[in-house]
Amino acid sequence: MKTRYFYLVCLTLLASSCATTINQSAVTTVASSSEPITQVTINSQLTTDELLSELFLAVEDLSKSMQKTERSQVSQQLAQVISLSDAIRPKILATSDQLASDFDRVINLSKSAVERNRPADADKSLRFLLLIIDSLKDF
Repeated sequence: MKTRYFYLVCLTLLASSCATTINQSAVTTVASSSEPITQVTINSQLTTDELLSELFLAVEDLSKSMQKTERSQVSQQLAQVISLSDAIRPKILATSDQLASDFDRVINLSKSAVERNRPADADKSLRFLLLIIDSLKDF
């Protein structure tokens, strides 16, 4: 009987020593670029398909630059992605609310890839964008 209590006490002590402590006062930072961002202009005469093709190329370039850690180009590529998305989003929203929501997630992944230095988010953005482009062909 005493052996059981001994094992129970040891197990309790062992389990409590493995607890994780979270430091709420720790400061977290988000990477930011101090490089100037050039203004990107979008041709308003382009069709939705042409804009989506341009957006796909921009996200692909962003993904490649993130993999190569070419920070000098990443900010400008993100600016192009955002400008293209601003031009495309109203057209997608007119087609489907769900696709517009998915489209917003794709753009947010591109933003987090740059802001938080997460190349995997840029890759996800590229893959999900392909799915949205394929879905839009049905409309």
